[in-house]
Amino acid sequence: MNRKFAVVFLVWAIFSSGVLMAQNDPFGEQTTVSNPQASGDMFGVDTAVSPKVFEINGSWVNVRSGPGTVNAVLKTLPRGTAGIKLEEKNGWFKLDFGSGLVGWVRGDLVKGFEVSAGATVATPNVNASLTNAAAANAKQFERWDRQLGDDLLNYDKFPWYWRLNRANKAFKKGDYKKAYELACKASGNPAEAAYMQAKCLNQLGRHEEAARMLKSLEKNFEDLVFARKIQALADPYIKEPIVFKFGGFDDIDAYREKKTSGNRLGLESSEYYEKYVDINTWKWRSNAAYKEFEKIGGIDCSGFVQMIQKHAYEQAGVKYPITTGRTSTSGLWSEKYTKSINPGVKPPPPPDIRPGDMILLDYGHNRYGHSMIYKGRDAQGNILVMQMGDTAQVSIMPAHKYQFYKGTYRLNGMDQVRKALTA
Repeated sequence: MNRKFAVVFLVWAIFSSGVLMAQNDPFGEQTTVSNPQASGDMFGVDTAVSPKVFEINGSWVNVRSGPGTVNAVLKTLPRGTAGIKLEEKNGWFKLDFGSGLVGWVRGDLVKGFEVSAGATVATPNVNASLTNAAAANAKQFERWDRQLGDDLLNYDKFPWYWRLNRANKAFKKGDYKKAYELACKASGNPAEAAYMQAKCLNQLGRHEEAARMLKSLEKNFEDLVFARKIQALADPYIKEPIVFKFGGFDDIDAYREKKTSGNRLGLESSEYYEKYVDINTWKWRSNAAYKEFEKIGGIDCSGFVQMIQKHAYEQAGVKYPITTGRTSTSGLWSEKYTKSINPGVKPPPPPDIRPGDMILLDYGHNRYGHSMIYKGRDAQGNILVMQMGDTAQVSIMPAHKYQFYKGTYRLNGMDQVRKALTA
């Protein structure tokens, strides 16, 4: 926007409404701007004396609550920010910057010029996009502070002499410029540094820049939070621990009930086909065989994957897409239930994989494969999966399994589940 137009618009915005109502500034304070004696012009100001406009003439300048450096910093404004002079005291100017921000600035850090009070200006809502960005940012900051504020985004975890710890202290004191500069210079911990920069930019009025930075962090933050959510759902199975039963699909409550009743626990595939299911017809050998099988406690690999996902869908309030109860590993790579992530990309993981996705293996015989839930990577870059071995576990995906990699699949509706559980 043309600077002259912006300044004239500011004058109009401040003086056009008589006495402006008290309004909250970005720091929660209230200010009231009184109107000079009206003389009937469109601005409600005496046109014999044009209003004196000043603009910030330094890279970043603190606006304080009173004349003098002992007073609190209300906001730090960038060069070119314009305001109307209301008062002068001891070399300090009291300026109204609009949007409820009224404060004191050192006189040598601003420059003044005249603006014709009778100028005719348009009145577009030039601040609408900034206001919307600020509101959206506030929701995102609340979201991530709530989800990650106790650990990842807890800046007190850093030693007092680290830049991020010092940046956090400066931010709490309202010195957003200093906090921003320290966060920009921080080495290591890129997510924490970027988040602090976004917080500072938002407080400095650079809402759209802050929004872009928050957007760049969103996927990583969502993945971290969601990995924790599905880990929490798997923990009861891991801590029990539930044992492997080929063809089994017990939830943790059913398994514990069978265990308490003294039922048999666990079943291997060889016995499954020998005693319970005819591999030629894929039917139960008898009704009695089916009843005996049902008494055995445990869960298999595809059952474990589906059980954890089912719990996540229930928690998120999203309809679970597999309505038949459960399916096999080969069923999980069916387009009926899932979509393939980066098909053809080998070895795993593909670039667009996210926690909660399924890594499926195909051993190429008797419809037999293996199902795992991708959790993320460890500090060394190894793929971490939730899976059934002899028991439920979180472990590194063995490299020798890569040769059987069928693909990575995302259950239909998983994106909605992720959004709901990380909101």
